[in-house]
Amino acid sequence: MTSFNLIERDGCPLCSFHDASVFIAFPKIPVVRCCQCGFIYSRNILAGKEIEAYYENGFGSRRHMQGQIVNSKINSMALERLVDLQKIRKMLDVGTGYGFLLRELASRYDKLNAVGVELSRQEAEFANNDLGLNVINSPLGDSDLTKDFFDLVTAFEVIEHTPYPIKFILELTEFVNSGGYLLIMTDNFDSRMANSLGAGFPKWIPHSHISHFSPLTLRKAIEKTKKLEIVESMSYTPWEVLLRNAYYKLRGIKKEPSEVFDLTTTLCTEMQGTYKLFAIRNLFNRLWARKALSRKMDGDLMYFLCKKIA
Repeated sequence: MTSFNLIERDGCPLCSFHDASVFIAFPKIPVVRCCQCGFIYSRNILAGKEIEAYYENGFGSRRHMQGQIVNSKINSMALERLVDLQKIRKMLDVGTGYGFLLRELASRYDKLNAVGVELSRQEAEFANNDLGLNVINSPLGDSDLTKDFFDLVTAFEVIEHTPYPIKFILELTEFVNSGGYLLIMTDNFDSRMANSLGAGFPKWIPHSHISHFSPLTLRKAIEKTKKLEIVESMSYTPWEVLLRNAYYKLRGIKKEPSEVFDLTTTLCTEMQGTYKLFAIRNLFNRLWARKALSRKMDGDLMYFLCKKIA
């Protein structure tokens, strides 16, 4: 995709309030904060069908693949700390990408019957054909999966891509069986490093990451469904972000929004390149996460485990 037809969002995605102040003035896609509930979101986004087309037809790259390899090891570790996977028989992973998390879990839990749903055709085909997984290439609502069926439903780094996050949480919950679990993992845009780095925080990708949560606003969104009880939460800050912050502080660097994001350039280059320091991160990040995963909620990545209310 080389062009982007943007529409303005009709109020806050969490509370529908219409007044918002500019939080980070990215060109063409300012990130704003709701004046009522404090939720942060991209003011301008793609229309619904265009969002689906963006992810379905052109989303996927070597960089995304390498990043998912690294993240799968950390996410599986976090999942094991939050859920007794020995007791889980039926699992659904929504937005499963290339499938590395499912492969990671399948190698250790032979009684786990896991299925994935992925909108990107490229990523779903790799998961099915190269990894031999069961991944459905469709939106979740069109997947024909049985509702109220799964012991565990997971969505890792997906909700930040959705224009209607409460609707998305409700849709996920429909597939959780009575007493089953839903795990949502996303970026924390109110973390210590996000506040320190400002526009230089690497997860500001305002055309793709369009709903920006903090622990407080994610808790609000979950509670608004009235169908879930939050059981436990944890967070984690990658060492790379800490290193970036230390370097910026040392050099007195403060990135301006226009320096870190240009929509036209991003659309031309975002599916190119490789995951920086892939070999080092693949070797070291799991060791780092073992120490860094914490019940404190000031980390850059946060996990919320919820139980479906019977």
